[in-house]
Amino acid sequence: PQISQQDEFFDCQFNTTKWKLPENINSFPKLLSHQANCYPNRRMLGSREFLMNGKVGAYQWYSYQDMNNLVALFASGLRQLGLKTGSKAGIISSNRIEWMVADYACASLGIILVPIYDTQSLEDIKYVCQDADLHVCFAAADKLDRIMEVQFEHVVVFDDRVDDLAAMMQFKEKKFKLEQKLPLQPRHELIFDKFDKLEGIYDPHPQTHYQSDENGNCEAIIKFKRNQHGFYDLQLSEKQVQVLTKPLKPYALEKATITYWNIIMMGYNAMFQSEINCASNQMLQLDTSVSPDNLFTLVYTSGTTGRPKGVMLTQSNVLWVSYLMKYSRVIPERNPVNSLGQKMTKRQEYGISYLPLAHIYMRALQGVVIIGADCMGIWQGNSTLLLPDVKELRPTMFFLVPRIIQKIVEGITSKVEASSAFKQQLFKAGYNSRLEFLKKVQKEQSLKLWDVYHQKVKFEETLHEMNSQEPLCNLKRYNFPMLTNVVFKQFTDLLGGRCRLFVTGSAPLSQQHAEFMVICFNGHVFEGWGMSETAAHGCIQSIHTVNFGSIGEGMEKNTQLRIKSVSEMGYHISDKRIFQIGGYQENVHCPRGELMIKGPSVFQGYYNDKQKTDESFEDGFFCTGDIAEYNPVTKEVKLIDRKRGIVKLSQGEFISINQIEDAISKARSVESCFLYANRFHPFTVCVVVPNRSYLKTKNITNEDLSIDQAAIAFISNEVKQVCKQFQLRGFEIPKICVIENEAWTPENGLMTPALKVKRPACKEKYEITCIEVLERIQKGKEIMSVDQMAQVVVKVTQEGFMDKKADENGSTYTGMR
Repeated sequence: PQISQQDEFFDCQFNTTKWKLPENINSFPKLLSHQANCYPNRRMLGSREFLMNGKVGAYQWYSYQDMNNLVALFASGLRQLGLKTGSKAGIISSNRIEWMVADYACASLGIILVPIYDTQSLEDIKYVCQDADLHVCFAAADKLDRIMEVQFEHVVVFDDRVDDLAAMMQFKEKKFKLEQKLPLQPRHELIFDKFDKLEGIYDPHPQTHYQSDENGNCEAIIKFKRNQHGFYDLQLSEKQVQVLTKPLKPYALEKATITYWNIIMMGYNAMFQSEINCASNQMLQLDTSVSPDNLFTLVYTSGTTGRPKGVMLTQSNVLWVSYLMKYSRVIPERNPVNSLGQKMTKRQEYGISYLPLAHIYMRALQGVVIIGADCMGIWQGNSTLLLPDVKELRPTMFFLVPRIIQKIVEGITSKVEASSAFKQQLFKAGYNSRLEFLKKVQKEQSLKLWDVYHQKVKFEETLHEMNSQEPLCNLKRYNFPMLTNVVFKQFTDLLGGRCRLFVTGSAPLSQQHAEFMVICFNGHVFEGWGMSETAAHGCIQSIHTVNFGSIGEGMEKNTQLRIKSVSEMGYHISDKRIFQIGGYQENVHCPRGELMIKGPSVFQGYYNDKQKTDESFEDGFFCTGDIAEYNPVTKEVKLIDRKRGIVKLSQGEFISINQIEDAISKARSVESCFLYANRFHPFTVCVVVPNRSYLKTKNITNEDLSIDQAAIAFISNEVKQVCKQFQLRGFEIPKICVIENEAWTPENGLMTPALKVKRPACKEKYEITCIEVLERIQKGKEIMSVDQMAQVVVKVTQEGFMDKKADENGSTYTGMR
């Protein structure tokens, strides 16, 4: 690609083409209606069945026609509540069927949906509801207590899950009445297997939980029986209620005024005069008249640096991202074979919905699924049950974040370390064999990139960027040495055995973790970048990439990426550096500066905040605040810093807090970190929440690590070692670490709902402790060893500086100990 210079900017032109969103799918109602008419009997959304013994079984599914009809009925019911185009409704819930029904029903009416993070502080929840002027809120029963202090005209409680239903049946004093009949319920996977055979996409689950007939009927499954009018009678026995009931707060349930199924039946009664219509299995007409340029949603930012800001996105903003992702990255499988070894015409893609729908990223990914007439299974909402849900669902694509990848890597590593010496050696031999193979591929592919850079071959001749030219991809990415399959089959089976695409975003993915995933699962691992303000769109790597840590390329010419010099931070569009890849290095021109973006996915502005909107745009480009580097060899963009977070130390040196924290977070003993620095001291200290699982493998098991001198020294030394690996300068590397026993969470105010560290809150809590540590180390007459500095930390902690800070500010936090 060519880069044109324009004053202090570089406009990046990637090897991409222009796209156009088709008219028949340029809004969510149009898309859903179109797919329901084309693929009425395909699976669309699924959840785990509930069994008579209280456990969960296989996935049960709503078809595309089912979802179309549920959305049409729910939209009709919302009209009866008085909602119309321009109305705003909040939603607070973990991922579930009702979330998406509400989302698309609101879209069909032009109602603006406002997600509320279920982990947000009560203060932020109240602020969002008031700022958005919400009069209606959809909520899961277990989240009602989070909105108790907010006044709404209607609070719609979700009751599609039978465990919620069972719990609600036990509360007599409630403002709503549970429905006695339902027009639809999800169906067993065996029913969909019949339709799959007709399409040539039949891929039965290799395991069964119970014996059932061909229609999925089984006494072990809790199902509602269909009556003569075609409705399902909503009845649970006392035994079923007892088995299914989960704890709910009675006082919170009083907040609800109406249920999800109440609204659907209101919509049904408004559309039909006779019950007999329910048995006709007809396709209902979904209202598709709303303009795709109407406001679709307000997505409030996490509030890392202040009050949450409402990002205004249209339906076309979000669907643009979904459309590009589907056709440029979710590439169909070549020669798919089902679990019986039979050839298939094609494969319906399966994804798992566990990343919060409150983030626009997950809603855009749901659009990817619908555009492909594929399906999404919803997790149970419990992180400890994610892997069992994945194994049961058998996804073909797995949308990830680096934090989850880290957990997968640690889980596999721990499992190997706990095995016999023979199995450990077997794993090591297999891993090294595959790693050697992978390094050879990386070198070959990287040398081709150098050939392109030196104009020896055309850009299109490299596999690295053949997304549009390569219409199909293999289930297994590499032909690794056959003997290694014996070692790694158990890991691919953990994910169901058919996952080939691993997409990650939200934070940098390390080369080491990416290679680990490729070696263990033999899939396509690639990374992308986006923001709420860009509907999760921006850059993404080729599915064929072997070089990780960058965010890739622009996906199409409609979106422009620009890099602007930030002189005060030392980043310029004229920057050069020595770049090494594939065993070859050269001094290349790598423009660096603030990343700016302009295109169809960029938001309309911040709600009720024109000043902030105006400040965030320059010449039509949104200023992201991310510092990026463009690499002319890999043809990719890499994020290297944030525009904010620059501190000048007492000796006059500038440091980048974000860059140092990114390095520290790679230390295995670190779960979370907060780097403290100021202009009065020449060095830094770091507050660390330790990774106790890892420390246990090092025989560090003390419950109170904040006063464990040996633990402090161990963690500090590991942090120093990692920082040196990242080539940080001496004054950038923390002198010592302060240990916090309590994990940082959104509930205690030290993390955002997106699980990012809230620096202002951490500074308020830890500043006095950090300053005291800095002062005592700086006043030392001699250069202190790490052990001596660890002893200083113990003394400062024992003297209760954190508790004094907490008391002075009226904080409810308990302090370091």
